[in-house]
Amino acid sequence: MSIIKKVAQTLLSWEDWLNKRRYYHALRETLTLLFPFVLIGAFISVFNQACFQKNGFLNQIYRLSHWVPGFSQFGIYTGMLSQTVNGVIAVVAAFAAANFAVRASRRDNLLAGLTAALSFCLLNFDYRNTAKMGQVTASQFLTPNLGSQGIFLALLVGLITGWLFNHLATKPHNHQLIETQHHLLSRAKDNWLPIAVTLVLFSLISYGVSFMSKNGLNGLFYLVFQLPFSNLSGVLIPIFSATLLSNLFWVIGIIGPIDFSGNSSVSTVQNLEYALQHGSAWGAPNPITLHTVFDSFANVGGPGMTLALVIAILWRSRNQDLRTVAKASWFPSLFNFNQPLLVGLPIMFSPILAIPFLLAPLASLIITWTALKLQLMPPVVYPVSRTMPGFLIGWLGTGGDWRALFVSGLNLAVATAIYLPFVLLANQTVERGETYAS
Repeated sequence: MSIIKKVAQTLLSWEDWLNKRRYYHALRETLTLLFPFVLIGAFISVFNQACFQKNGFLNQIYRLSHWVPGFSQFGIYTGMLSQTVNGVIAVVAAFAAANFAVRASRRDNLLAGLTAALSFCLLNFDYRNTAKMGQVTASQFLTPNLGSQGIFLALLVGLITGWLFNHLATKPHNHQLIETQHHLLSRAKDNWLPIAVTLVLFSLISYGVSFMSKNGLNGLFYLVFQLPFSNLSGVLIPIFSATLLSNLFWVIGIIGPIDFSGNSSVSTVQNLEYALQHGSAWGAPNPITLHTVFDSFANVGGPGMTLALVIAILWRSRNQDLRTVAKASWFPSLFNFNQPLLVGLPIMFSPILAIPFLLAPLASLIITWTALKLQLMPPVVYPVSRTMPGFLIGWLGTGGDWRALFVSGLNLAVATAIYLPFVLLANQTVERGETYAS
């Protein structure tokens, strides 16, 4: 018991120390500020993909396409809205990170935020095509990098911009309730140096990188992050390692470097062909794959088995902030959209919640691997919708085998038990608004 208390105290002290660091505190404030926008984007994505797509989970159950007037138009509208809201979230993150990073030093937070947002856009512009064509078109912006996939780089740009403003701005910023033209021009004069240095720095970086990567610096990052997943076998250790590394990427804001949904992989196609020929999933040639072990059983609620986190919070947590986020996020989490939890609690960059986020899927992997190795259940062979609730994927993917449903329920229970002590520990953490050291 003394060891457990010592570990808990160490984690609390570590998080307390981090929260007093200016730039870490700015990062956490940024994630919390993003929460309502990410939450709305997640709800829109659920409605678009689960309800208004032909292969959507709720559409397949309730046959919405047959009786909802304007079904296809709803699909187009929600798809457009999803791309709009989710597609620029990283730009907002860059703005907010720089804004919060300079507040404590009384620098111009608005100009810092605007500079960071513009700098992030400069990092996601294809200068190579501009040089070839000699003209600028809107299509040359690397729009996929401006959404959740770009959050890691956006936070980095925001914090660097904040650091430059903290060190290069000539005067502290004095906020005025009513801005006059004279004061606005004075703000511009006092901050021209950090603005110019920041824009030139990131534009030069982007210009150089564009000749190495057609997807910009963010694309270059993701190319490197995907390397560990290039040759995964059906052995537990590589799958174990890939799962741990992928979830670690999510913790630091590198969202989805690789798509683990393996409905179209070679091994999955071979399993499906076998099941169709023999009328059963038993005896499929590839029982242990990333899809049959991780994607189908260790991804409930999204990466990190986060539906278990929602259950643990609503069950035992008395922290109103945690409960507010969990109550708002349970519905998208049910359909495996866990981004609201990542930024709202937040899980990202949290030394406490990141631990069960990494451990819970690994426990589910071991349970599922054992069940498959001992032939206690058949492997997942049938394709399922990506919006299907995670605890049903194994059941329906095996053709409705009750043993697969039992394993899914067991995984969820074990994951909840893993999250529970960390949720109770998170109740003791300092408030996000605590004053931090400069």
